Amino acid sequence: MGTVSGRAQSDLEKGLTYFNKRAEKHQGLKVDSANINKAIGHFEKALTTDNEKATAYLLQSLYYKAAFVLADKKQQKITWYKGKVIGQQAIEKYPENPSVLLWFIANYSKYGEAQGVIASAKNGLADKVKMYAERLLELDSEYSSGAAYKLIGVINYKVPKIPMVASWPSRDTAEEYLKKALKTDARSISNLYYFAEFLVEEKRDAEAKVVLDKLLKLSPRESHYIEDLYDLSMAKKLLQKLK
Repeated sequence: MGTVSGRAQSDLEKGLTYFNKRAEKHQGLKVDSANINKAIGHFEKALTTDNEKATAYLLQSLYYKAAFVLADKKQQKITWYKGKVIGQQAIEKYPENPSVLLWFIANYSKYGEAQGVIASAKNGLADKVKMYAERLLELDSEYSSGAAYKLIGVINYKVPKIPMVASWPSRDTAEEYLKKALKTDARSISNLYYFAEFLVEEKRDAEAKVVLDKLLKLSPRESHYIEDLYDLSMAKKLLQKLK
């Protein structure tokens, strides 16, 4: 990591202060934009120097803003695209940083989802997300509760198999990697949710109910309150469907 100037360090610290308060003033899953916008502003200022940590937090902040603050789909797509562009440069600059790589993937994959899963498969975006997830797996398989395992698992059941275009998606691979994510962190709300969603898609409802019952006994982490609250709300909806 390069030398960080006093001003950039100050901007990084200010950004972290606002980032850590990003869930303040929320009403259910509707999050006030003030703190995350201030965090993004300070992280962007910190990028005037070679600031690896600010880059990772900026990518995470852009993902968060699009996912949990913005309601307009066009604005969400623009924000995820911004994260994708910044992230593309950042993973070349910081190739050994798993946080930079993870949040680049998060923005890139959500940008792809916004275009449509089939379109993403046909234009090769899904192939690239898979490649980057495999790179994260090689870099640090246990990072962020086994995020690489989860990403590979999810993309294998969400992306349709299309002959001559995307022949790799596999439900067996999806299950294998989602289970590896759970082995890495069995209490991760996100890991549990995506495994349950996979089981529902496979029409293994009894197994899905067991996973959802376990998941819904957990409380959102203070450090990731809205992220966990969102997955918990999705889990409740999934369980209602099964009933």
